[in-house]
Amino acid sequence: MILLAVRCLDSVAVVALLAMMLTTTTDVVLRKLVNQPVTGATELVELALGIAFFFAAPGVFARGANITVDMIDEWLPAWRNSLKRLSAILAIATLGLLTWHMWKPMLDIISYGDTSADLQIPKIWFMAPAWFGIAVSLLVAVYVLLAGEVVPAREDPALEGLPRGSIT
Repeated sequence: MILLAVRCLDSVAVVALLAMMLTTTTDVVLRKLVNQPVTGATELVELALGIAFFFAAPGVFARGANITVDMIDEWLPAWRNSLKRLSAILAIATLGLLTWHMWKPMLDIISYGDTSADLQIPKIWFMAPAWFGIAVSLLVAVYVLLAGEVVPAREDPALEGLPRGSIT
């Protein structure tokens, strides 16, 4: 179930990234050739960037692909698993705090009915993907911590060649 959700969100993130690149390229080409930019290109790129980033985040936690710096590991290799567990707990606490703190501003945006300047896109469409991505990342991080292992590459052909990790 977790793997399927991560795959779906990864797919949406890739489509959003492609849309962002296509919008930017089209805007630049139209500006250069006919001096007519794409109306609302900045808003569309901002929306696509938010979707791409926050929908890709759960996959990072599922694969154990977070950026790490191995400084203490070299000196105290016996602490490696405890440090990974501690970092997972800190990540869960941070994601939980973000999920909780973003809820009220989201409700405020809905009640105020804010929209973007050029395209009049409701602002909730900018914030909801961020909240959703962080909330799903929280669930995935808790799952990984409790399961003790990140999603193995052998179970997902798209992940072949990526290093495997564990939190044991």
